Amino acid sequence: MSYHTLSSIIAGVCLVLTSFLALISLMRHAAHYSSPVQQRQILRIICLIPWVGLITFLSVLSESAGPYIAPAVDVGVSLAISAFLLLLCDFVLAGATARGQFNMQSPKWLKRVWYLVLQFIPVSVILWIATAASMAAGTYCATSNRLYFAHIWIIIIRGFLEGAALFSVLRFYKIMKSKLISHGVMLKLIAFKGIIFLSFVQNAVLGILVSSHVIKPTKYMSYHDISIGLPNFILACELPFFAVMIMVAYSIKPYTSLKMGRTYQGGLGGIKAIVAALNYSDILSSFFRGPMRLVREQYQLVRPADTVITEISGTRLERRRRASTPPSK
Repeated sequence: MSYHTLSSIIAGVCLVLTSFLALISLMRHAAHYSSPVQQRQILRIICLIPWVGLITFLSVLSESAGPYIAPAVDVGVSLAISAFLLLLCDFVLAGATARGQFNMQSPKWLKRVWYLVLQFIPVSVILWIATAASMAAGTYCATSNRLYFAHIWIIIIRGFLEGAALFSVLRFYKIMKSKLISHGVMLKLIAFKGIIFLSFVQNAVLGILVSSHVIKPTKYMSYHDISIGLPNFILACELPFFAVMIMVAYSIKPYTSLKMGRTYQGGLGGIKAIVAALNYSDILSSFFRGPMRLVREQYQLVRPADTVITEISGTRLERRRRASTPPSK
């Protein structure tokens, strides 16, 4: 049995195990869908795990196609990190108790944070297209860092803009830390973002070892086995551990207690909840609507009679419940 065959079989087994663990998390949240605003974002974040697992398996299985499909991971990450920011926004809003009316205007710093996170969605798609096009034209060259190849420019742009999205989320956490400290935000972030960081480090180390000829092709492993198959194979083997971490970080426990008249709203065994989570039209439309209008509309969909107030960096965001009877004198 060749290395390629063996690694493909093991990566396939890891994909099945990763998908099974992720499916458990998905179905548990979908079956206990008591807080749609928050759990919709959690379902989206969980979906990143099997998505990365599928891409890594296909990259191991077909090393020639691997470089073309690898940027699809960034598209999944961009959607997950946008969902994560929405989840943090709702954690802040859900902790409020007073009455009032939402202000449609977002604070300037929040707008900057939101759009710096959101920009990575179209950027990831554009970079995927640019990667595939430059490979087809023979101008990519993943093994060279010379400036006239597209590889180095794509890496720089991707690193800068993905870093901007991540630091914007961290800035939101820093400003809202007092309201988010009880939600284990850093564990939640590491549970899915740690996959990408670990993949980056491993690819960098393997790239240095290959370019310095510490790791060389042998009669068992070809150059493509080492440069493309090996890093994806290692990541595929690590994904089940991240699936378990996701299960712990995004525990179902806070959503199993039906307080204040809440009910499970998953529908059809949770299928409707998963379908709703896979509909990203709300995030994509927020390019035009702005962050707080998106949060406000999501809140009104599931809590039309609730009253919520919060303060974000000195800016009060309020919502007033319509009075069913005239006010008393």
